[in-house]
Amino acid sequence: MLEWTDRDVDGLLVREARDPEVRERGRILLVPGSMQGWWAYERWMPVFAEAGWTPLAMSLPNHTGSRAVPEAEFLAYTPNDYANAVRTTLNSLRPDRDPGLRDPGLGSDPGQTQDQAPDQDFRPPVLLGHSMGGLVAQLVAEAYVPYALVLVSTVGPGQLGPMRSTAYPKDRPVTMTREQVQEVWFRHIAEEDLDALMDRLTPESPNVMNQYSNGSVTVDPAAIRCPVLVVGPENDRTPVHDTRTVAELLGATPVVVPNVGHDMLLERPGLPAASTIVAWLDTLAPAAGPWDPRESDRGPTARTR
Repeated sequence: MLEWTDRDVDGLLVREARDPEVRERGRILLVPGSMQGWWAYERWMPVFAEAGWTPLAMSLPNHTGSRAVPEAEFLAYTPNDYANAVRTTLNSLRPDRDPGLRDPGLGSDPGQTQDQAPDQDFRPPVLLGHSMGGLVAQLVAEAYVPYALVLVSTVGPGQLGPMRSTAYPKDRPVTMTREQVQEVWFRHIAEEDLDALMDRLTPESPNVMNQYSNGSVTVDPAAIRCPVLVVGPENDRTPVHDTRTVAELLGATPVVVPNVGHDMLLERPGLPAASTIVAWLDTLAPAAGPWDPRESDRGPTARTR
């Protein structure tokens, strides 16, 4: 049975799921998309935990369970404000050292035995982001070096072009109707699941949505120094950038998932995508043996340049 734990990280809710019967192979910090909170990953978290990849799903500021932001400030929020929240959370997971930096005193001796090498706690978390959260994760990964970066139905960097030609009004948070959510985000969702979703959605900052939609938020692909996996639906009804195009720009592995919508995390047919991500992560971290920081700059073959 999974053990669920809530953490408070500087007012941010981070929910962890751990299987005490499974040896931990690594951790995954899960960043949700616009209007959503930690709960967007609720269906996928057991898949990760039971495979030894302990998931930690966070809610961004002004979203489910996390600290409230004054309205005027929230209206002016930027994607980088969310990236700062993710950086704060990552720092809390490794408080004893600078995030993403290798410690030359550990694992640097070629003659070091496996028992002497750093243990699992030294390995940086995997960073996984969905939709807007995918772009936020890319911003974080420009400076922080996660063990791997997984992007699901992601917004691509601004250099791929704008997603919208018109801006959202700046004087109020952005909301969506039930009909819009069902049509744009999903291919398959039960009515009761959609009811529960609508009760949980949080109005989003218009400035955040305008900035990631107008192509002004760029990312330097050369600055991302870890393996990258880009996962997306075969037919996305949102205007996010094409999965293969994002993967090509980032020098990443693309995975196109059939028969799901943009919000595959919340669709029952999207559950196998979580297993696909686990299988990819397993190729990076063999079940036996601790992490060697000498490997962090080289990365596995999943990413090419």
